[in-house]
Amino acid sequence: MTTSPPLPGPASSLSGAASGLPGAASSLPLARLADLVDTVDGSAQLSERRIPLPYPRIGDSRWRGVAEAHRLDVISTARALLQHPWPQLLASDFARYALDGDRSHYEQLYFGRRTRLVASTLAAVLTGEEAWLRDAVDGLMLICEETTWAIPAHATRAQQRGSALARPDDLDLDLFCAETGGLLAWVDYLIGDRLDDLSQTIRPRVADELRTRVLEPFLQHRDWRWLVEFTNNWNPWIHSGVLAVALLTEIDPQQRRQVIGRALEGLDRFLDSCPADGGCDEGATYWGRAGGSLGDCLSLLYDATRGAVDGFGHPKVAALARYLPAMHIDDQWLVSFADGSARLTDRTMAEPLYRLGRHTDQPVVVRQALAIERQLARTEPLVRQLSSIGRVVGCLLRPRDDQADTFPYLGELWFPDTQVLVARQLPGSPEGIYLAVKGGHNDESHNHNDIGNFVVAVDGRPMIIDMGAGTYTRQTFGPDRYEIFTMQSGFHNVPEINGQPQQAGPEFRADAMAVEIGRDQVRCSIELAAAYPAGAGARSWRRQLVLARESTDAGLEVTDSWDLATGPASLVWHLITPAEVSSAPGLVRLRLPGPGRELEIGYDQELVTCAEEPVPLADPKLASVWTSGLTRLTLTATQPLLQRTGALRLRLRSRPAG
Repeated sequence: MTTSPPLPGPASSLSGAASGLPGAASSLPLARLADLVDTVDGSAQLSERRIPLPYPRIGDSRWRGVAEAHRLDVISTARALLQHPWPQLLASDFARYALDGDRSHYEQLYFGRRTRLVASTLAAVLTGEEAWLRDAVDGLMLICEETTWAIPAHATRAQQRGSALARPDDLDLDLFCAETGGLLAWVDYLIGDRLDDLSQTIRPRVADELRTRVLEPFLQHRDWRWLVEFTNNWNPWIHSGVLAVALLTEIDPQQRRQVIGRALEGLDRFLDSCPADGGCDEGATYWGRAGGSLGDCLSLLYDATRGAVDGFGHPKVAALARYLPAMHIDDQWLVSFADGSARLTDRTMAEPLYRLGRHTDQPVVVRQALAIERQLARTEPLVRQLSSIGRVVGCLLRPRDDQADTFPYLGELWFPDTQVLVARQLPGSPEGIYLAVKGGHNDESHNHNDIGNFVVAVDGRPMIIDMGAGTYTRQTFGPDRYEIFTMQSGFHNVPEINGQPQQAGPEFRADAMAVEIGRDQVRCSIELAAAYPAGAGARSWRRQLVLARESTDAGLEVTDSWDLATGPASLVWHLITPAEVSSAPGLVRLRLPGPGRELEIGYDQELVTCAEEPVPLADPKLASVWTSGLTRLTLTATQPLLQRTGALRLRLRSRPAG
């Protein structure tokens, strides 16, 4: 096991330097998290009905050390929410998912309740004022009285009955049932003593709901789909909520040990499914609920046992921590493969990244986490929709001098198992060209048909992009998913061969993806033929990308070469851009508003013609990310290029605007 820096005591449980803290490494390597079960069973710390945890409760003097900016951030959010009535969850809103596929309206109200409870609880902790406590009690009771804590899209038992509404005995342990359980557990821990002063009935009611909705279903059923059928972000996200209930509230110690043991076994299933390279095929923002939620689980266990239960030494954990820094472009921009968003808005994602970086002794990861927090503090509140309260607590209690001014801007990282390459023209700087390339297959979690897709940014601003996914509806995860244009290869930066787009399924894949990384250039090649159906007639379609690193004036070349069964009837290439487009024969210029360099795309005008069309952005989620709109460039082969074998080269250069 790698050395995990022990935390010197309750007052410092969420603090410490990025690396170099004193500590003794375990004498045995950790192969699986389940190897820690004996440590759990032997822990005196876990034998108490209520664990003496290192986090401060309401009234603790440590809350006075919270930075004033953070304090104002939380209290201003709480005050703004207090101006409105508590959201009401109506049966008709719940039923809309079954009736017309809409899930957004109910979820907005559902998450609105939880966001307000987080804000009021933390305002109470920071101020000690009874008004915030009373508001938190209203939120607690409203949530306790909900028929189900599952959202309509995840109400599996109701769907199996063909019902638009859930029943109280359905007990679906979905993402947000577990997340709600974790929220109530944190509220009970942070302000529970003061709640008893208001009424002796509040905490027992909360405890009953946590037992019947979270702990008992978790222990009694082992056939959850997120545990046995698929292992994506659902697994660690749900386990993080369940562990919060088991560790933060007063329960029978034997039941707690059972929960922890089952959770460790379940998290092993997640880690078994993770590639050794640490890649997250769901998309970079989904890392926050995949690798990030794993970090939440490991941190809770570590803190609850004063470091005795230390899962950070699992051989895949350090690699998982490196993924998010690699996928960062600049500021809030991320690579948005799969359903991930291109814009990072969740400040609290920095907290599990910070903990993972510290405990795996990776200063670059810690620096990335601190820079995310610093950057997003300018635009994003700490408490927002889907804010995990434990992560917010971690951000509030982090020492003020533990911060980073700049991102590390990793030069390159190749994920051979996930088949993703990222590289910068100028390592350590956002300037120049940033390149991300994707291989893989078309049956990944949150899959888009996008084999061979690539993203290009110039000076930290995306120029050729993956637009990500729109607002989720019933269709998003149903049999008609690929009728949504954002999921189709025609709206990714890949070719269309003989009128055939890529298809969905594990058999549609990249072959022979190879990467060479050098000081002067980064070279990547991918065989794409297997990503297309038989009608494309592709015996071979090889895409090669070469990023030159001599200077910002050097550029990127993308070359497609092919061998088809017959001469093609059509060959088309698509490029998606958020930039303003200006064209001349053989040349396209892409320019974003404001200062910064533009991107030139050169091509042989004798071989292809170029047309442009706006991409519809009626979806509010897409429109909020790509505020200036999107354009699809379509390069169409002319007759000289419509040959059984051939090649097309695109030359991309960043140039001063003008």
